[in-house]
Amino acid sequence: MRRDADIVVVGGGIVGVATARALAGGLRSVVLLEQFQPGHTRGSSHGTSRIHRLNYGDERFVRLAQAAGDAWRALEEERGERLLEQVGVIDLGPSAPATARALAACRVRYETLSANEIAARWPIKLEPDETAVFQRDGGFLHAERAHAALLGAAVEGGVELRERTQVQSLELGRGSVHVSLADGELVAGAVVVTAGAWAPRLLGAIGVELPVVPTRETVVYVELQGAEELPPLIDYAGIPAPGEGGIARPGNSTFSLAAPGRGLKAGLHHAGPVTDPDETGTVDESVAAWVARWAASRYEHAGATLGSETCIYTNTADESFVLERHGRVVVGSACSGHGFKFAPVVGRNLAALALEAAG
Repeated sequence: MRRDADIVVVGGGIVGVATARALAGGLRSVVLLEQFQPGHTRGSSHGTSRIHRLNYGDERFVRLAQAAGDAWRALEEERGERLLEQVGVIDLGPSAPATARALAACRVRYETLSANEIAARWPIKLEPDETAVFQRDGGFLHAERAHAALLGAAVEGGVELRERTQVQSLELGRGSVHVSLADGELVAGAVVVTAGAWAPRLLGAIGVELPVVPTRETVVYVELQGAEELPPLIDYAGIPAPGEGGIARPGNSTFSLAAPGRGLKAGLHHAGPVTDPDETGTVDESVAAWVARWAASRYEHAGATLGSETCIYTNTADESFVLERHGRVVVGSACSGHGFKFAPVVGRNLAALALEAAG
């Protein structure tokens, strides 16, 4: 039986490269296909930074984040470079008590701080009656470095990277999966689809339903000296009222974190419209303006808006992840705008499923 590769991974975003890295160095041949170039700006994995947090109201995510933190530190040691900056994370607003309960249940240390205590530590402004949950093990990931480190480890481990290679379709064969490309075909023992917002169409053609909705989110960069020393903020209180400032979807929280070399990165979480990933993204100027005002209200020394861009969220209804095996096809959608931090752990799980699928 013809087989060009034991396992093909479709999609070279953060989850795809993490899966490829987890498969590298074994006895199986692995091909990683990316329709653009590694680190492109069309999807969900680009940019300088991502929040890494244990601050969740769900114990499952707290424990998963702990495991991911261990995995990132192991990768740092392996690659000899800094990927995770543990400057802590602050939660504000009505979800903070649930975060505190989940952290306590997982025996994770945290502090509940008053507005005055926050101001004494950082140039961050809270209302007098506000309190915050601070967890010191969180922080931010150097996203571009992290992606490059996983990809480098995968390639050095024997994974074949084919960039600018678009998968046109999948076809299930007898004991194989046929991967149709513009210039030919690959026959694989198993396929892992980590194609983000492009995955539903690819999977739907072979009868696999992926219940996700892609949205295009706006991210703003604000001038702020010393941003890299500050903990990221998750502000569940700081969201606009419906329709405020022309914003169609108010989102469920506002977030901010350091963007090394660019100042402060901030956005309104889940405020973007439904999108087609093949379309060129446009910034929502109403969201950008509101986020800039929010940053000025929370940071003592926030300055001018330096720029803005978009990224794609691939959303499930409950913000959980889709990690499934359908025969010889494995689906990996660690999504909903908070999957980046979990990539090393998710990649290991998808790799295990792929090895089972390949037989």
